[in-house]
Amino acid sequence: MAAVAALAAAAPREDGEMKLLRTLKHLSAASRRVRRTLSDADLDEITAAIAQGEATHRGEIRVIIEGPLPWGVLWRDESCRQRAEQLFQSCGVSQTRDASGILLYIQLIERRVEILADRGIDACIAQSEWDALCWLMEGAFAAGDFKKGLLDAVDRVNFLLAAHFPTDARGNPDELENPPLIL
Repeated sequence: MAAVAALAAAAPREDGEMKLLRTLKHLSAASRRVRRTLSDADLDEITAAIAQGEATHRGEIRVIIEGPLPWGVLWRDESCRQRAEQLFQSCGVSQTRDASGILLYIQLIERRVEILADRGIDACIAQSEWDALCWLMEGAFAAGDFKKGLLDAVDRVNFLLAAHFPTDARGNPDELENPPLIL
């Protein structure tokens, strides 16, 4: 499983004070922030882009957008990377037939993005591609256009997967749900 850099450099955790500040930031954030970021129509567009792209390749794309982190994640002081890895496993991204799952994880409160690719994809696509994808998303997110950032990212992932995992005679089962998961 490969991962990509985040939108903002992680602040070094010096002591319990950093953990406390992070926890307070998440606990004071409204979970409805996610809903203000993307409308239902935006989510429908992203879902359609995922479905349309997956018709051209054997890969599976899962988008997860999370507002405040759950208490347990904060208590254990898990990083966004660790949270993404946990979701990669629990949401089945790691269990696709061709090891061709990709998770686009967006942590809104910490303004971080993690892109995790299963081993089949990681073996074919260079880290520089994932870095470029992260910068693409960062630019749109910084401008406040989350829909554009996600649609551009999904389009780019679809392009990469079509090049490395085109559909074949075995068909292309839809192994993961296409609508973004909002947590």
